Amino acid sequence: MKGFGARMYRPLNMKLVFIFIISTMLPLLITTYIMARVFIDRNSNDTGILIDNTLISLSQSLSGYLNELDQLTLIPYYNDDFIYALKVMASESYESMSKYQVLSITNMLDSQLRFVRHTRKDIMSTLIVSDNKPLFYSTNNPLNDVVSNYEFFDTSWYRKALLAGGNAVFIKPHKQDYFTRTKNETVFSVARTIREIPSQRPISVIIADANTVVLQKMFQDIDFHVPSHIVLLDHERNIVYANHEVTPALFNPMPENRSIIRDGSSSYMVVRRTVAPYNWELIVLLSYSHLEQKTMWVYLNSALLYIICLVVAFLFYQWLSRKVMGPVKEIIKTMRKVEQGDFSARYHYQTKDEFDVIGRSLNTMVEELKLKIEMEYVLVLKQRNSEYKALQSQIQPHFLFNMLNGFIALNQIGERELLEKSIIDLTVLLRYILNQTDMTTLEEELHLIEKYGSLQQLRFGQRLQVHVSCEDGIRPYKVPKLLLQPLVENAIIHGIEPLNCPCRLTVAADTVLEDGVLFVRIRIEDDGAGFDTTQAEGLGQIGLANTRERLLLCFSDSLFQLASSLGSGTRIVIMIPEANFLENNNSG
Repeated sequence: MKGFGARMYRPLNMKLVFIFIISTMLPLLITTYIMARVFIDRNSNDTGILIDNTLISLSQSLSGYLNELDQLTLIPYYNDDFIYALKVMASESYESMSKYQVLSITNMLDSQLRFVRHTRKDIMSTLIVSDNKPLFYSTNNPLNDVVSNYEFFDTSWYRKALLAGGNAVFIKPHKQDYFTRTKNETVFSVARTIREIPSQRPISVIIADANTVVLQKMFQDIDFHVPSHIVLLDHERNIVYANHEVTPALFNPMPENRSIIRDGSSSYMVVRRTVAPYNWELIVLLSYSHLEQKTMWVYLNSALLYIICLVVAFLFYQWLSRKVMGPVKEIIKTMRKVEQGDFSARYHYQTKDEFDVIGRSLNTMVEELKLKIEMEYVLVLKQRNSEYKALQSQIQPHFLFNMLNGFIALNQIGERELLEKSIIDLTVLLRYILNQTDMTTLEEELHLIEKYGSLQQLRFGQRLQVHVSCEDGIRPYKVPKLLLQPLVENAIIHGIEPLNCPCRLTVAADTVLEDGVLFVRIRIEDDGAGFDTTQAEGLGQIGLANTRERLLLCFSDSLFQLASSLGSGTRIVIMIPEANFLENNNSG
């Protein structure tokens, strides 16, 4: 019945969703995605072509500008007197020359470099150094001067110029710290070693410092219609110019052309071109998110189409649910009530189709199931309760019979005072035994054992010592009445009475954890005569068999363990899972 309801209900919902996805949503999703990607690719390709053409023009301009800076450092070679003047200033005889000779040399050098300073606004200064000593400088600040005792040997540009073998080297942006007035200004420079023409012996190093005014003018009017960064890198991949702040780590390693990179939360498409012949890189970083925004209208239209389709599908689903799923849900509701034990539940949904037949069949099945349970299951329960009652009633006359036999023995030996006291204690026990309840607490059962032990001690005297103990937490747990008394009686009659020496009888209840399960353990131990367990069935001990059956009827998961040997006493252990007590309390 349960599987039939599930087969009717779940596939109808799943088929409706599956058909809608296959027939409408999936083709629409694939078509929209392909259209969007084609548009993005074409737009990116067109933008890339436009940027490539722009970068070609910019790289040609940059190449020309770098060539001009390269030619600027060749000025000393255009005039033999310039070279001669530098050789003289670098020689030791320069210090002994007259002021007229020094002024003539200085004016000649200044006349050569003054033209460059006045015609090139981007050139901030020109400095010539030889053997860590400044020979001549020219700056656009008349108050500027070279820092005294400046260690030019320690600068990277000086060492690079010496290692370049007379070729020009471009220096990454750095501080102009060798001048007093402009030491905090950042410049990028070109440096070259000036050599004596015949011998190629190094005479000095010339460095020309330029600001970024030319680069700013070159890039300021460039517009790619999306937010972008323009970055210029030298041959060592140092940033020479950037119109916006960028992270240098983006270019290590150098990203591929038309690739996508991320800088924090922003992503960019890379378009780059090499500035020949200097191996500089001109890079444009286009905001990739803005490029994708140009296709947003495609996604908006597709989202609108999705919403319309979902609304239509939802309305159709609601109509189909009222038409078909209503009876199915009512059938499932009825079956769930039956599963929970409510056999009065019936199907009441009225339709004019096959569901009426199914509903009437369900009602008939529930009625027949109810009758079958009442006839079979209830009868089994009544039979089980009857067996339990019978076992319970067996123990009472057996207990009284044994006690009366004890009283007869006391009378025969003339112990009339003990007999009178025993009869009084017996009345207390009879009130407990004749109580109509079948269950009692573990505490009351152990109290009965104490009373019973005191009666037996009147008879055996020093030969019998009874010790009863119980863990506090388990005292309220319910057990069958007179569950332990037959076991204690057997221990006294068959284990202690045959011996003429003092014996000890222990009855203890506690908890123990075994294999992750918490058990309530009840132990009945004596150090009496013991017996051969292989012949236990032939002893006619009704107490053992009765206790086992009553224990299993009340606690199906309980364990009854018996260990004994001749001359070593007897040990009986009852193990009951604590969960059984909780279940019995809830059911009671």
